[in-house]
Amino acid sequence: MIIVFIGPPLSGKDTQTGILGKELNLPVFSMGALIREGVKNGDSQAIEGHENYSLKGLHLPNSLKFHLLKVKLDEHKDGFILDNYPGTEEDLEMLNNYLSENNLKIDKAFLIKISVEEMKNRLGERNRQDDDPKIAMERREVQDLDREPVLKFFKEKEILIEIDGEGTIEAVHEKIKERL
Repeated sequence: MIIVFIGPPLSGKDTQTGILGKELNLPVFSMGALIREGVKNGDSQAIEGHENYSLKGLHLPNSLKFHLLKVKLDEHKDGFILDNYPGTEEDLEMLNNYLSENNLKIDKAFLIKISVEEMKNRLGERNRQDDDPKIAMERREVQDLDREPVLKFFKEKEILIEIDGEGTIEAVHEKIKERL
């Protein structure tokens, strides 16, 4: 099973993918975590992307990030959960090409929705460099626009499921499980 989670910063994607990954015994691949790991490990493309895009609230081009994800996908073709990827039309095209070449398909795509007010409330709960309030709000604005063609694609494929992410972790998780 291949599941995608998308949504604005601080919507709970990391938390929900972590819980679901354990329950379904599926690995979770977060593009943000892969980029941060790449930076830590000295990957020049990840460093360039982090400095020139992530810290400005922008999506990295696939030329700087997809190699990090592809390594993981190649190891887990029997199923996985993607956290915040694809986030752009370019990402979607790259992922669809990969899936097609490997005779795979996305089974479900969850959009976790939270309001700007809720996002602001959650900002103080995390401590990451790209969670500076100004950067986080810019990320939301840019990523909401970038995500539109991705959401349209998933809607047309009839696999998009919208989830209200403003409840408790448990309540949101129950909504996800009901729709799985």
